[in-house]
Amino acid sequence: MATRGLICERIQRQIYNNFASDDATITLNLINSYLNDAIGIAVKANYKESIQADGIGYVNNSFYATFKGIAVTKNDDETYKLTLPQIPFGIGKNEGVATLQFKKDNEVSQTAIPISINQVGYAFNMRPMQNKIIYWTENQYAYVKSTLPLYLFTATVRMISGGISTDLDSVVNVPDEYYPIMVEYIKNQLLFERQQPIDTSNDGVDKP
Repeated sequence: MATRGLICERIQRQIYNNFASDDATITLNLINSYLNDAIGIAVKANYKESIQADGIGYVNNSFYATFKGIAVTKNDDETYKLTLPQIPFGIGKNEGVATLQFKKDNEVSQTAIPISINQVGYAFNMRPMQNKIIYWTENQYAYVKSTLPLYLFTATVRMISGGISTDLDSVVNVPDEYYPIMVEYIKNQLLFERQQPIDTSNDGVDKP
């Protein structure tokens, strides 16, 4: 598996047909800004391929990463809140986040049960289930309902991830065979960006 920086350098060399000069407009950071989108396309391609091959939608294990020690805060009288490393990819039902557990010292909770956003109202009308944990995701957050005092715990989440988006040294969790899909997408986006006329007059009117 390659790092974000290595993938960005590879794409940059392909665009410039050589190593880029110091004043190159397509920088590594610019390429990196498109990388999460490209990873999402690779994930969806893998998901569709699994349906075609096996009749069941799932994502290759190589796309997943485990994050530990995530802080949990009390959201209100009935729920807790934690910030996920990134917004889960929108594929399948709760495929973006595979498992969520909570740990305190040597105590580890049962795996939390995911529900969809449409089931949240129903879940709040249910009688509390002792030691059962349910959760749902909104944007980059996971909201958890449990009778346990989860603010005393830290969360461990296993989810699809392209690594830390701001760190060019982080590893991209994508099988090698999906790199061409990612590279092609990013190259097309950047080449389109290069072809746009530059407005040197700055008069607020779009160039034709």
